[in-house]
Amino acid sequence: MEENQYPPFWGCYITVSQNWDAASFGEMLKMFIKFIRVSISGCLFWRSHRNECCLLLSNERKNIIMNTEIKSTETENTGTRMQFILDENKELQEIPKDKCKPVEYPVRYRLKNAFEVFVRVDGTENYWISNYGRCVNNLNRKDKGTFFKHKEGKCHCTVFEIEYYITSCPVKKQGNGKRKPDSRKKRVEMVFKLNTTGQERNSALEEMQKADDKRMYMVESDRDRRDTTLAGLVAETFLAGYKGRTKVWHKDGDESNNWYKNLLMVTPDDYKKLRAGMVTWQELNLEQVYIEYENKAGAQAYRVYDGILARCKSTESTDSIHKCYNSTAMWQGWIDDPKSFVRWYLEHYYECGDEEMDVDKDLFGDGTGMYYPDFCCILPKGLNTLLANSKKHYKEGETPENTLPLGVRYSRRRKKYYGEITFTGAERTIPLSDWDTPEEAFAEYKRMKQADILRVAAEYKGRIPGYIYKKLLEVEVEPY
Repeated sequence: MEENQYPPFWGCYITVSQNWDAASFGEMLKMFIKFIRVSISGCLFWRSHRNECCLLLSNERKNIIMNTEIKSTETENTGTRMQFILDENKELQEIPKDKCKPVEYPVRYRLKNAFEVFVRVDGTENYWISNYGRCVNNLNRKDKGTFFKHKEGKCHCTVFEIEYYITSCPVKKQGNGKRKPDSRKKRVEMVFKLNTTGQERNSALEEMQKADDKRMYMVESDRDRRDTTLAGLVAETFLAGYKGRTKVWHKDGDESNNWYKNLLMVTPDDYKKLRAGMVTWQELNLEQVYIEYENKAGAQAYRVYDGILARCKSTESTDSIHKCYNSTAMWQGWIDDPKSFVRWYLEHYYECGDEEMDVDKDLFGDGTGMYYPDFCCILPKGLNTLLANSKKHYKEGETPENTLPLGVRYSRRRKKYYGEITFTGAERTIPLSDWDTPEEAFAEYKRMKQADILRVAAEYKGRIPGYIYKKLLEVEVEPY
């Protein structure tokens, strides 16, 4: 593939082939489809003076296209799409995507992490259970796109199962020519299996009605209440069943941990022995197959990767990227192999309540602004914002020689230097003491800022990895 420079207005173009043949056109068409897939405007054109077919795109957009091509290389070479999952030890693992069941009735609900999947409970229309033991429903919601979340952990829950069936009754012809069904002689003609679609039910109804016009056929339903547990719902959805093994055992002994790979189907007799401590689940040596569904782990990681790469490739003329990212860069190993970033991201990813999670390059970094495996960590957005605000950001034309230290202001009226700080979670900005020099004003500001960081770190303790918490205790606020 040849790459050439075009006039600045057009950015650049990619020439697929010097010769106009079917293979060249096929390659160009494949690239153009990728072009459309990432929603980039471009054009396919013919250069008659060189007998070439070209794809025109901007320099910035070309990087996205080429990146998309890199990420799909493995799929094209092997012909197998892969999916990331966690094994029973919560270690990252890849399996072929064709071994994962598609989610037939997906819902839009905030996930606990990239590996969580919500699947509709068999026999219901309004209940979904996740592989992490969270249950939601939209049974009594006018807006079926909103959900009520059940309690988590060791608790019972109630679901309402719906059974559909076809009934029929003879039709009497009235004097006015109309047909009236005789409901006293109603009978059930067919009971549908669980999770049949409305289209399947209507098709069966039409066939029966066409075959017998002396009876009237109708689809009816009953709603039955079923009391169960979250562990039971997870087991019937994500664990393969075995004859005689009807009880659910929690491997770690924590009955509030309903993560699907923490569960094991056992017989009632084995369950009693486990409860009595007469045997361990490992000693039972039972095979347990877990049902994997398609998740969004890889897609989420690639979105993060694309965002970081766009920031690193930004220039001063890129309005959509904050100017503080102009000096950032991504490690070449991640650029050459995006999948290595995806693996790093998923291995280090964790959840912190409902906060959005960011990739940070500065807490463990060396000050170069490089996104590198040893420099990066994943932080809650609130914590990442606090650390970002603890660094000096320069406006255009500012340098350490012609600007004041971080957090320091100068009062022309009082002819004094002073610090200003807004503590995390507060709205009011607090002016600090007056000083004769900016160094003295910054020293006071630094003590306040580092105290704020320590306070916030204490609030996050237990919710973030220990190595990140320890590093927060060592943060030094610098003037420039």
